Amino acid sequence: MNSKTFGVNEVFSGLSAFNGISYIYLGIMVLIVTPIMRVVLLIFQFLYERNRLYFIISVIVLFNMLFALLLLPAFIS
Repeated sequence: MNSKTFGVNEVFSGLSAFNGISYIYLGIMVLIVTPIMRVVLLIFQFLYERNRLYFIISVIVLFNMLFALLLLPAFIS
């Protein structure tokens, strides 16, 4: 099974079929999304606190994370 052709829909449909690789991919997706969600929540927290410096730093960190996750693989392959 090629991981490039294994989409999110296949992961969730494989969970109901008790496909082991689907559970592995779900765990990997959770591990990837966890720090991204933490940074997003920090951005809202710093907005609420009106802390501009840490807000800007958090936005830069989020941009770097999304760039590395979404755009960088397209440039490498």
